[in-house]
Amino acid sequence: MGELVDSPATVDGTLAAAAELLASASGISWAYDLLTEVAARNSLTGAWLVLHPGTDPDPAPSAGPQLFALGGRPVPVSTAAALLRRPPGVYGEPHELDTTTRQGLAAMCAMCFRGSVTSLRAAVDPLSGLSSRTAIRAAVVRATACAARYGWSSTLVRLTTGGDSPGGDRWRALAAALRHALRSGDEAGVTSPGIALAILGNAGPDAVRPFIARVRAALSAAGRDDIDLHASTASSPSETVDPAELERLTAERLSDAGVATPVASDPATTLELELRLVPGVVSVAMATPIVVLSASAPDPSHEEVHRVARSRLPGASVSILSLADEPAAAQGGPARPAPSAGGGGTTEPEHVNGNGNRRVEDATPHAISATAPGGGATTELGGGARVSFLQASFDPERGTSEVSLSLGATRGTGRAPAGPLAGGAQATLNALRALSIDIPFYLVSAERAHGVPGEPVVVVLAPRRGPGVETNRTVERLGVATGNEDVEAASRATLGALNRHLARGPVAP
Repeated sequence: MGELVDSPATVDGTLAAAAELLASASGISWAYDLLTEVAARNSLTGAWLVLHPGTDPDPAPSAGPQLFALGGRPVPVSTAAALLRRPPGVYGEPHELDTTTRQGLAAMCAMCFRGSVTSLRAAVDPLSGLSSRTAIRAAVVRATACAARYGWSSTLVRLTTGGDSPGGDRWRALAAALRHALRSGDEAGVTSPGIALAILGNAGPDAVRPFIARVRAALSAAGRDDIDLHASTASSPSETVDPAELERLTAERLSDAGVATPVASDPATTLELELRLVPGVVSVAMATPIVVLSASAPDPSHEEVHRVARSRLPGASVSILSLADEPAAAQGGPARPAPSAGGGGTTEPEHVNGNGNRRVEDATPHAISATAPGGGATTELGGGARVSFLQASFDPERGTSEVSLSLGATRGTGRAPAGPLAGGAQATLNALRALSIDIPFYLVSAERAHGVPGEPVVVVLAPRRGPGVETNRTVERLGVATGNEDVEAASRATLGALNRHLARGPVAP
């Protein structure tokens, strides 16, 4: 760091370009965009941004000195120690910037950093109208704390959507539906683009199905029957009282259910900023593994780093380097095994709750796939054939439900000695088997969702267990539908719950 670049044209051009770039800054990626711009304008091969937010008149709470490197690369411990002793600003190799440019950039970047922190900690996400990531995480922390202290039950629900419509349109529709579906004591917020979290306070797993039915009904009322709704759950205190573990369980179960969840286009915009706000953290490189540089020796804040990373990226690996170590050495080890570049599997993690106890699996519905109301009247099998609903009836004298379906020119009729709700659902399963279609599911429940707009019928199916079938993954199929009669609504809801299965599978021989 020797020769100075000092000319009015260079100074004015660098500051003007930085001001234009930072005017639309969001998240934390602006820091790297700035370093790239400054390096290009000043022929730098290396560049670092040093910020001291805590020394500003309006400091960002909990934010200590911060260090950013060109390209988001990890910063060696010796280099970080030398840079953090210098005044705020941008430093470069093979030459430095002049004092005016350095101080100007430091002032603008400090303002952007405070703005990013303020936005992260806002109570409401401006795009969806739901609680922000910080607010919903705080709600999960409060719920698990009450579960640990008083034994109060709460259930966390992770929701996302599928379908052919654009992801942004589906996300806006889901956010609007959630705002209508929440009840007193519930809270929903954004965890990442396209994914929402809802915490059902003082409620167990039995509250999940009515909640999903309300969301599905709100989507239908908005004319969005083209959207597939997927959800997974985890409960406290029955499974864990650790908020990060509760979030990790819902993410894992949604993945285990085969749901392709949206991924943030730039995870650094939120996760990196959250990590930088952990006390003692001075630098974060979103590499593989994520490299976190801490100003302190291993302490409780290092565990918080792992918690934050796991809650946002369950499969992330984190390496913590400490400025207190000479030479630098990795601390803490990986939070979870990193996924391979090809998306291959990893070693199955050990499931441990907040008290250090191994998680015990139960029979609660952890993952749900909910189809649209009215969906399932006609379903195309993989091969071109179509299952169509023909008619359904209930004989009150005999107490028997009957459902007729067609597959091309073939007609199948199923009967069940039960009322119009459970009977209509079971008769539909029997009619599908009469059409020689293998149905590896059994009926769990069929009930009307009272208090939900349109009062649709909700049918829940669970997979049959057999030899070689993993029993630690409970993936239920949930169908929601309306109809002229209870038996018809139950039949349509059953077909809706099986919509994806029928679309994938051929007719059994």
